This record gives sequence, structure tokens and C-alpha cells, in this order.
Amino acid sequence: MTTRNRLLKILAVASAVIIAVYFIAEIYAMTSRSFSTRTVYEQTVLETVDSEMFIIRDETLLNSNASGTFVQIAENGERVSRGSTIAAFFNNETAAHNYVKIDSLNSLLGVYQSIESQTRLENVDIEKLQNQTKNDFADILESVYNNDYSDFDELKLSYNESASKRQKALGQTVDCSEKITSITQEIATLQKNVTPGSIITAENSGYYVGEADGYENVLTVADLENLSAKDFDNALKAERKPIPENSIGKIINGYNWYVATVIDSAKVVGIDKGDSVRLILGDSGDDAVKTTVYSLNTGKDNKTLVVFKCNLMNDRLASLRKVSGKVVIAEYTGFKISKEAVRFDEDGNAGVYIRRANIVNFRSLNIIYSEESFVVAADSENFKSEYPHIKLYDEVIISGKELSNGMVIG
Repeated sequence: MTTRNRLLKILAVASAVIIAVYFIAEIYAMTSRSFSTRTVYEQTVLETVDSEMFIIRDETLLNSNASGTFVQIAENGERVSRGSTIAAFFNNETAAHNYVKIDSLNSLLGVYQSIESQTRLENVDIEKLQNQTKNDFADILESVYNNDYSDFDELKLSYNESASKRQKALGQTVDCSEKITSITQEIATLQKNVTPGSIITAENSGYYVGEADGYENVLTVADLENLSAKDFDNALKAERKPIPENSIGKIINGYNWYVATVIDSAKVVGIDKGDSVRLILGDSGDDAVKTTVYSLNTGKDNKTLVVFKCNLMNDRLASLRKVSGKVVIAEYTGFKISKEAVRFDEDGNAGVYIRRANIVNFRSLNIIYSEESFVVAADSENFKSEYPHIKLYDEVIISGKELSNGMVIG
């Protein structure tokens, strides 16, 4: 073999080795590349507008010259009728303490009596009881997590009741007779010294709230017909008025109360008087309150004063006055996709890459709403595209470079 032939043979072998190494490296890179995926679920996304709000109610302030220890009987936000007992004054603290203690014991007695009346398995939905027990325990954990112990005693009672009922339904012994007897005797003893010195009744029907906030007459229901954006702005800037020392709360009259706010006129295009709109009030997260548009008043500065009417009432809502909230402009239900995952084909059509086993596939998106960090795609089986549309439970590739339709990954 000549030197020339030997050199050509060496070069051929070296070239083959280089080619083989190149293909092995490419295959390794393709199959070992890291890809982050996220499962597609259907969600409802709220489009909202941040706004400052002022709560307007028809309120009657309550004062009393009675002396003694004051005890609130009706709960905040509780619906009361004319003549019903809302509070009482006791001649001494012992009597007041006994009254409050009796109320607590009656709640506890009711729980034990409910457990005692629980029948055996044949008349009970075990799965429902088990779910109730889990939910009650979750409520306790949430209360601790949020550092909110305002309803902690009630939450514990509810959990004890559902857990004991479940035990009894499964055939375990839960004997409450001794507890019932003991609590009944304690109530009887305490009742010997609970006579109130003065009873306070509601002069008219409405919702009772145990304390005034000093903003009761800043804006009233009578002001609604001629309410202006300037009036609203003045209300937000208003100082709290002194609360009389003999104040015992107030009655919110009627079933309706109102929320006033000023927002950009462009945001309320398409919203008319009488429309149903949800509001997120204060720190309620995504817990929106259903309201009706009572009035709209558009000014010259592209701002619109909107007043919403609501008939829902509870302890939290009864305490609101000036709040930072959100007006829900629209709701979109579809597949919420991170914008990191959104790609575009050669024609500029939006889509995502999904992973099925070890194969990458391109899926189209019918985008109906977009924010800075995500888009919402409608569930569109009939959406016209070269590629199939994204569907429920697809594994969308969030991170990954040099993706292509049909490629194989490890």
C-alpha cells in the first residue's frame, strides 16, 4: 500500500469517526434536553378594574342612657325585626358574664344533643359525613394559617360534631349523656343570676351592627339621586366623626345597600343600569359579591361615577365603609396558559408545544383574553387551524429551546 493510499484510508476512518461522534452528540442533546411542562386545566379568570369604594347605607344610630354592663345579643350583620332584643345592660359584671357563658353553653349543649341523636350506619351517608369532617378540619387549619381566631370556637364545635357523628355512624361508642347532664346543670346554676337591668329592642327592622364607625351620615341613601363624582371624592377624604359614649351601635334599614366608585369611562363601556356586576370588596380575594348597577354618571374627565346596589349582608360586609376593591368587568372560562409557553408558527398563529410520551406536538390556541403573564384560550374544537387545538389535560411545554412539531425528546 502506497503512502498516499494509507493517508486516504486514515482520513476516511477519521471522517467516519467525526461523523459518528457528531450524530451521537446530536441524538444525546435531543433526547436529554430538559423540558418543563404544565398540565392544562379549565379555569375562570376575572378581568377586573382596581378602584376605591365608599359604602352607602340607610342607617339609624342607636344610643342608650341605661347603666350597667353592656352585652350585645344580636350578631353583627344579623337580620332583626322590630321589637326583637338586640342588646342588654346588666347590673353587674357577674350577671353579664353568666349571660354570655350561658349562650356559649347552649351552643355546646346543642352539639352534644345532635351527636347523641345520631343513628347507626343504615340511616347515614358516611361519605357525606367524612367530607364534612375534612372540610371542618380544613376550616380550622385555614383559621390558624390566616391568624384569624374570631370564629375559632365555632369551628372547633363544628369539627367535633361531624367527627363524633362519623364515629358513631361507623359503630363506635360515643356517649354524650354525662356531658349533656353536666352542661344542663351548669346552665341552671348560672341562670340564677342573669336577670338584665335593661333590655334594648330594635325600633325598626333591618340589620344590627354593634358599633358605629363615624361615617354614618357622610353619604346617605337620600343622596344617591344627585350624587356626583365630587361628592364621592369628598366622602373618601372625610374625617371620622366622634362617636357618642352612649352609642350601642346602629340598625341598617331595609334590604339594600350601595357601593359608589369612580372608574375610567372606557372600562364601563357596555355596562348599563340594571346589569349584574360582581365586586371584590377589600381583602376578600376572589370572593366576589353580586351587585346590580344602580346608576352611572359620566363626567367630562373620562371618569364615570358608578353606584352598585347589593342585598347581601353578613358580619364582614356590615363593617365595610372605605375599601380598596375591584370591579369585575368580564369573566373568561377556558385554558389558562403561561405566556412563557406561547409560540408562533411561520404564519404568526399562536400556539404551544405539548409533550405526548416522547413526541413534541404543536397545538393552536384560540386566545380570548390576555394579561402580562398568561393567556386564556377557549375550548374550541371547531377552531380553524393547520394544527389541532389545545385540549384539557395536555402537557404544555413551558421551557425548552429549538422545539419543532414531531421531534423526539427524552
